[in-house]
Amino acid sequence: MSSRPQTAVADNAKIFPVFATRLASKDVNEYINTANKLKNWLGSEKAYYPDALRNIVLLFETFTTRFLHIESSAVAAMDIYQALIRALIPFLPLFTEEDLQYTC
Repeated sequence: MSSRPQTAVADNAKIFPVFATRLASKDVNEYINTANKLKNWLGSEKAYYPDALRNIVLLFETFTTRFLHIESSAVAAMDIYQALIRALIPFLPLFTEEDLQYTC
């Protein structure tokens, strides 16, 4: 493995907690902006390396939990929720560990 992928993995390990915090935010704009960044990242197969899968599930759980507490009038939140699910669906077969399959 070259140093660039190792650097990306290390950088991602640092950003996962930041994404989780922002996805749990009560600020709907911060939530939507972060979810949009996550959606873009999840649109690439490169995002689904083995060490990231459990973090992706945790981020999606955080995203969903917060989504359930947003006022129903937040149409933008519904749009990003649907977009994030659409980004994730093509990669569900990559979640091969049994406990991750039940979550996804």
